[in-house]
Parts: sequence; structure tokens; C-alpha cells
Amino acid sequence: MGVEAWGVRRRARHLRVIQVGIGGRPPAGMAGIVISAGLCGGLLPEHTPGTVVIPTQVIDEQGVTHSCDPGIVAALERAARYLRLPVVGGSLISTAGMVTGSARQTWAGRGHVAVDMESAGAAESALRFAVLRVILDTPSRELSPAWAEPGRAIRNPSNWGEAIWLGVNVPRYALRVGAVLEAAFLGNIDPEV
Repeated sequence: MGVEAWGVRRRARHLRVIQVGIGGRPPAGMAGIVISAGLCGGLLPEHTPGTVVIPTQVIDEQGVTHSCDPGIVAALERAARYLRLPVVGGSLISTAGMVTGSARQTWAGRGHVAVDMESAGAAESALRFAVLRVILDTPSRELSPAWAEPGRAIRNPSNWGEAIWLGVNVPRYALRVGAVLEAAFLGNIDPEV
């Protein structure tokens, strides 16, 4: 999303950002390191919005597993801990649509800690990749499934309370993604990224 790209551009200005949109994929065959960065959904009730997710693997809905580059994962984890942010690792599931309600429990029961819609595509686009996500919604802070179509959701007054919450927290968490990237690479990021 545009706000996710904004957060990275604002805090980690030295990075090249390719905005793919919700469920999008970067161009195939990208050289260097690709980091899928943005927001995600939490699957476990003990995680709270704002928790940084740095998975060791990404799995798509068909079960194809992509291992994240251990060196990049370690650098991202060190940065998040340096910033004193809550961090979780493990497995991230990348789905074709928004995951809410009982679907969260289903994916959590299969061993995943978070869900997004883009990371499997990023994994397929490069030889070296990692994922950095910040949890936006959780089982205890569920978003309406209507937000799968934000333009339509905002027109419904029943979603306005969530719209205010999103308006405050989406930019805040997008900046958190950028801050972790900046801390991880201190402006001296590998020129391949």
C-alpha cells in the first residue's frame, strides 16, 4: 500500500522501494536482496498490534515454502530489539485474501504466527529475500472483513470507528517498519538491496 511505502521512504531513505499494492508481486528475477516490508495480520491472541514480525519462512496457500535469508533475518531482529520493539519469528502464511475470524485460528493451528498477501510473491522474485512486517490486526483486535475493499468500507458508517483507529495506527506502524530497516542497515545497506 502507499502508506507502507511512505513509511519506508520516510525512515529508510536509502532503500529502493517498489510498491506492489495489496496482494501484488514485484517484477520477476530481481537482482540483489528483496525485503517484503509492510503490515500484516497477527494470528495468535498473545500478539498485539505493533509487534514486529520477522519470519524465518514464508508459505503460500498451496504449501510452497520459501526460507528467508538467515543473515538478513538476524540483522532485522537485532535492529528491532535495539529499538526495543516486541519481535516474533516463525512462519508467515501468504494468502490471496484478507484473513479474519475463524480463518485466523485455522492458519495459527497450522503453525503460522502472521498472515500477509504479498510475501510469497516477493520470495519468488529474488534469490535472497526476507520479510519485515508489523502486526496491524489480531484475533482480539479484529478488523471488519469489509476492509478488503477500503473504498467501500469507508462509506459504511458502521466502519467509521475502525477507520479512525486505522488512520492513527497504519501510519504509525508503517513508520515502525521503516525505522527497523534503517536501524538494521544504518544507511550502509548492501548495494544489492
